[in-house]
Amino acid sequence: MFMVASHLYSLPAPGGAGKRIDQHNNHHYKNQSRMAWGDTMKQTGKLARLGIQLAGVAALAGMLGGCDEWENVMKTEKVTPKYRAQPDSAKQLMSYISTASSNGKRVRMTGSGHSASDITITNEVLFTPEKLNKPLNLDRARLKNPADDKLVRVQSGMRIRELNTLLDSKGLAFSNLGGYDGQTIVGVMMTATHGSGLAYGPIADQAQSIQMVVEGGRMVQIEPTNGITNPATWRGRLEEDSTIPVELIQNDDAFNAARVSFGSMGVVYSVVLRADQKFWLREVRRKIKWSELKKPGGYLERLMQGLPVYADKPSPEHWELQYTPYADANGDHTFLITERHRSYTPLPEQPASERGQPGTDFVSGLITVVEQPIAAIIDTFPSLGKTILEQSLTSQEDDNYTNVSYKVFHIGVVNDTPAIGIEAAFDLSQTVAALERSFALSDQLFAQGMVHTSPIAIRFVKKTDALVAMQQGRNTGFMEVIGMRDSKSTVPLLKSYQRTMYQDLGARPHWGLDLNLLTGESQLRGLYPKWDVWKAQYRRFNGGTFDGKVTDRLGISVRPR
Repeated sequence: MFMVASHLYSLPAPGGAGKRIDQHNNHHYKNQSRMAWGDTMKQTGKLARLGIQLAGVAALAGMLGGCDEWENVMKTEKVTPKYRAQPDSAKQLMSYISTASSNGKRVRMTGSGHSASDITITNEVLFTPEKLNKPLNLDRARLKNPADDKLVRVQSGMRIRELNTLLDSKGLAFSNLGGYDGQTIVGVMMTATHGSGLAYGPIADQAQSIQMVVEGGRMVQIEPTNGITNPATWRGRLEEDSTIPVELIQNDDAFNAARVSFGSMGVVYSVVLRADQKFWLREVRRKIKWSELKKPGGYLERLMQGLPVYADKPSPEHWELQYTPYADANGDHTFLITERHRSYTPLPEQPASERGQPGTDFVSGLITVVEQPIAAIIDTFPSLGKTILEQSLTSQEDDNYTNVSYKVFHIGVVNDTPAIGIEAAFDLSQTVAALERSFALSDQLFAQGMVHTSPIAIRFVKKTDALVAMQQGRNTGFMEVIGMRDSKSTVPLLKSYQRTMYQDLGARPHWGLDLNLLTGESQLRGLYPKWDVWKAQYRRFNGGTFDGKVTDRLGISVRPR
């Protein structure tokens, strides 16, 4: 009964609050424009400024004013923006941002809101990416290696599930994924979202080139210093619209800042990804006790030493844990190991209904439907929570499930469970310490009436050069703690975990799941050795237009409100 959190740029659910920008009445736009900009124009009294403002009114007529309240899925954040827009092209995106920038207004890109944090929102101009969801042509004449057939270019609003279908049609695949596919590609990039496997960094590491609209509405293309684009053949124009100039920036600091920047350096228009060859996964899930898992020379010790988890047989490329933090009658803890082995030779493709113990899909779906009463029952009878965690692990045992890679990475119907989650990212060498700290903390919280409603998950991710990714500079263990949204225990329990893992282990909170733990630069510099390098790039591309609630909370807004 666990879910993998999803983040920035996810598409809204059908029937949501997003309204089409072309359905608004012109009279209403004029009234909104007068209210929004009238005072500013009166104060300037300058013809040049007046011209900018009038141009802004015309451009803002393409946006929806007087918007409804927007709330994230987890119901932890809500905002009522002054303007909403769904840009449908690079030109429109640039126009909107130019207008907002000229008028000193903030812009953020968000979606259906699978982030628990305030990372995506502003009460000024809010974009959603539903119409920036298409595959794009990649001008191979500009590449250093035009024959590279594993590069794919797409718009920023394309969701992982559509990308999976696109890549599959080309005989390609993501090299690694998390357990949910409803986010957009830039959403998972900007928050350093990840899968599990120490050969693989966050999904942002698969990005090779980013086209982003920055301060003033100009388009830049950011790549590593030794990027895929050949400057000698670079045409300086957008592939699908030659009227749009694009500045090529090949610089490691800029690239490593931009690809994980929690939406605060600009709005991404497109990204070039490096895919893997299509592959299949064989998944095995089995229970094991903590006393065996932590034995000297065993699975965890070998993992922390950078060795294959098995010395005498092939080791899985993807390896993760779920566990109950509550001890059994013998003082031991139950874990579920998930092992996934890759195959570039086709394997039998099984339906999802054959995954786990018989009836797992039905039971998970039932729990999703009746989540609120189950949460209330656990709140009333906390000891039931311990039984539910054990049963949840047992239900997932499976000696073999095979399918194409992205169908195995996706964990299925449990993603629909209404839940809130946090992730704490600690140095891989602290894995045993983090697990044992969670045992003690869970007992402490249980004594205070706060009970877990879901197993805890542990995933393992390769270090990255992205400057403020949670995996920056160190191989990382991720502890994901989630709870039913309607349980009274969930939010205080999650905040206690976040605070404890930060204080005791220096764990970095997931950018999309930070329940307001980070509130200042002293914390950020302590967590991220290259924080000031990132901040210099943030200030290079953002003059205040891309500030938002999150930058205010962190104390880094260029123009604080």
